[in-house]
Amino acid sequence: MKVFIFRCRSRPGVQAASRYETGSNLPRNECSDGWLFSESVALKTERRMPPLGGNIAELRLHVQEQGYHVWEGSAPVRASSEVAVAPPPFATASVEPVVVSPALDPPRYDFPAPAAEAPVMVAAAAASDGTVATPPRHQVVWFDISVRDLDRAIGFYSAVLGVLLRKEQAGYGIAMAVLPHTDTSIGGCLVQTMDARPSDGGPLLYLNADGRLDAAVAATGIAGGTVLQPKHAMGGDGYRAIVLDTEGNRIALYSR
Repeated sequence: MKVFIFRCRSRPGVQAASRYETGSNLPRNECSDGWLFSESVALKTERRMPPLGGNIAELRLHVQEQGYHVWEGSAPVRASSEVAVAPPPFATASVEPVVVSPALDPPRYDFPAPAAEAPVMVAAAAASDGTVATPPRHQVVWFDISVRDLDRAIGFYSAVLGVLLRKEQAGYGIAMAVLPHTDTSIGGCLVQTMDARPSDGGPLLYLNADGRLDAAVAATGIAGGTVLQPKHAMGGDGYRAIVLDTEGNRIALYSR
């Protein structure tokens, strides 16, 4: 397991390990002045206590369960590689959006690729009346998640999805943040407009938390959301948890 080590800017003795290189899931209440990146550590090869100044077994357990671990120790950190990481804006609506050096940008998150459409010659089938059936295609092409406070929503979804979202201006009175997606998958965005109306009813969107559903659920409460239904099985179709985001939208987090 590889973790990323940070130290508190105002309290150098307080350190944290995160599963994410941006440290976007680190708790702000543990370090209000922001976290500084120190180093990355492969726990499989880390056998000595002094470099981290903490309990390795406890660190590994907490990172596996909740995605991060915070402790207090006096071990020195590598000042030469420190990069400031702004704390995610979970607390109030007036805070600035997360800003991270481009060197720390996470890799593009690969959503499960949709099944390739069959060639027309294979998919087309003659009906009883002689007409040819149309090849199957996706009926959903895009989605917008309405938000009242885009900066607050960016902080929430960055923590829950484990990726860094960025704000874009899409026109007068419209701001948005696109959710990462591949060229062949269905995409969507957070959008703030003057007539935004978030809803906890209606269609239920399933967002990809494949392989990290437990961490996503744990991050929900930390980031200001509410877990409506904890992780549960969907027969043989994987697992999901239903949560309420900071804006009042009900969404599902899904993992195979």
